[in-house]
Amino acid sequence: MQVTSTTSSPTSSFGSTVSSNSASNGAPSFQSLLSQLTDYTKETPAQRMEAAALAQLGITPQQLQSMSPQERAQVEAKVEDLVKKEMQAQQQQVQQQQQQAQAQTQVQAHQPASESKTHSSSGREALINLAI
Repeated sequence: MQVTSTTSSPTSSFGSTVSSNSASNGAPSFQSLLSQLTDYTKETPAQRMEAAALAQLGITPQQLQSMSPQERAQVEAKVEDLVKKEMQAQQQQVQQQQQQAQAQTQVQAHQPASESKTHSSSGREALINLAI
């Protein structure tokens, strides 16, 4: 298998566009995938969220760069709005999980200790009665 190299540069978002090195069958080479993964891991979570929002809008970073300043400002405002909505959704999910955990802790705290002992001792008695 021969690996051919082209001059295109990799994109910063993992898995978006196949870059530089590709095998003769059109599949990305190991080096190309490794480069994309390395670029992806160097991105901050905010950069990843922005890239995901752009992808949601169907716009590549190259397309964004080639837009007029007005178009770019509109797209960036949409991206900012999508990122804010995603962050709010994640915060709500965390709050709900915390509330559920607190409610469960409160329920467990209000259960009488003797109730759990009663269930376990009656279970033992039933086993003893079955054995006899």
